Amino acid sequence: MELIDQKQILLKLLLSQPIDIPVFHEVALRLLQMRNDHSYRIEEAIVLVNQDTALSAEMLKQANLTCNSGKAPITTIKNAIVRLGSQQVVNLAFTASMATSKSVNPSINAHLKNVWHHSHTVAITSALLVVQICHDNKQLEIDADEVYLAGLFHDIGKLYLLKSMDSLIESGILLDDDMIDEIIEKINIPMGIRVLQHFNIPDIYLNSVERHMTNSWKCGTNDHLVAAVRLSCKMHHYIMQEKEVTNTTDASVLFHDKLLLLNISDVTNVYNIVKSISD
Repeated sequence: MELIDQKQILLKLLLSQPIDIPVFHEVALRLLQMRNDHSYRIEEAIVLVNQDTALSAEMLKQANLTCNSGKAPITTIKNAIVRLGSQQVVNLAFTASMATSKSVNPSINAHLKNVWHHSHTVAITSALLVVQICHDNKQLEIDADEVYLAGLFHDIGKLYLLKSMDSLIESGILLDDDMIDEIIEKINIPMGIRVLQHFNIPDIYLNSVERHMTNSWKCGTNDHLVAAVRLSCKMHHYIMQEKEVTNTTDASVLFHDKLLLLNISDVTNVYNIVKSISD
């Protein structure tokens, strides 16, 4: 079988198969459901999270890394849930469930680490940008916690594809790094949309994924959220390629539409935020 035929078969297989590989912990999905249908109760959330020791430990770790800079350490799930509020707890649960994605295959595991590092960096950067933007422009009301989750989900198609390809490799199908990269590049957006639809993730995040790589991403609804995620994503890719970004570089032109919408005049400020998080 020619290599091109094998790639086409794999692409069709990955796009057509049911979404049957977990990418989110069931506790994270349950917490999101509780919040969305207004049945969220602190006592129930504490019991739910504490049922899984590994998840609760990772949530505490992420709470102190992401949400708790400069404050007294968060040492219990109860303390985290009471202090942070329902949306941040949901964000922590999804962060923790995605952070634990691993594989025994060295290549897949390296890709998983890269996707996680990128998604987490984009999530934090996007949220920080929105906090700064809302502070500077009092008329704007953008939920930084929603933006964080949009950043975390923007590459969810890549995470699912890597888990799917990991299963294929375990079954004896040979995939090299080039093929893995090509498959991810071609179908990560449609796969991400399918994954979010399958798990009934709210439309605001699905819509953000749909608009992530399109030129016509501005539509008048949640434009600031999409712009923050796209800007953070592109800036992190530049940094990973060891490109320095200044206001006098071509990068300012590439980021112009996002910077203009977000009313950011200094691209180096964004660069420094992303750089400090990704280091």
